Amino acid sequence: MQESADDVTRAEALFASDLQAADVKDTAIVDRTVTDLLRQDGPRGCSARMAYEFGEHPDLAAERMRWARRVVRQSVGTNEARR
Repeated sequence: MQESADDVTRAEALFASDLQAADVKDTAIVDRTVTDLLRQDGPRGCSARMAYEFGEHPDLAAERMRWARRVVRQSVGTNEARR
């Protein structure tokens, strides 16, 4: 399944957030965190944070981005199942 542009933007926002894997109890907290950060910084701000982290800590950033993409994919699947 190919990621949509919205999924990529949401993954970048989740990556840029302070949310940690241990904090993710359900999709509601992910949705709230992503929505709040996109309102606050916008997609470009989230992308800039992500780029900075990849420049400073590429090994950690790669793992965090894999996590963010996985969480967003799971979140999208859960939200579609609710419809």
